[in-house]
Amino acid sequence: MKSIYGLALALVMGMMITLGAAAPQMRDLPVIKKLSTYRGDHYPGFAEFRVQDIDFDDFGMLQLTGNEPYDMLVNVTYITTVYRFEDAKKTDYSTLVFTNYLEEPILIRQPYKDVVSSIRKAMEGLVK
Repeated sequence: MKSIYGLALALVMGMMITLGAAAPQMRDLPVIKKLSTYRGDHYPGFAEFRVQDIDFDDFGMLQLTGNEPYDMLVNVTYITTVYRFEDAKKTDYSTLVFTNYLEEPILIRQPYKDVVSSIRKAMEGLVK
């Protein structure tokens, strides 16, 4: 009886090792360095953000593709979702913003609270 359990355990362990070696290795998220404070302009319905080009690999992992962040004027009325983005070191110097006119999110190289504050200021300009 002991030999049957030992054989079954060895077989299961062998399958786990084989499957682990055959499975593709997941890469870590990129490490995103902290940039200096950025205060973009605000207009009624629009806010200026510091944006970085990104792409997603076959496994859905985010990759920085642009060399440098650049300024972008965004119509905040089209923003649907805002996420605090944590990189591989669990720092949150960037924010992922989804809009209803782009399929992929925009990576804004500003902290979440700064992005939300800019969106709020731009929306307040609409009601004044």
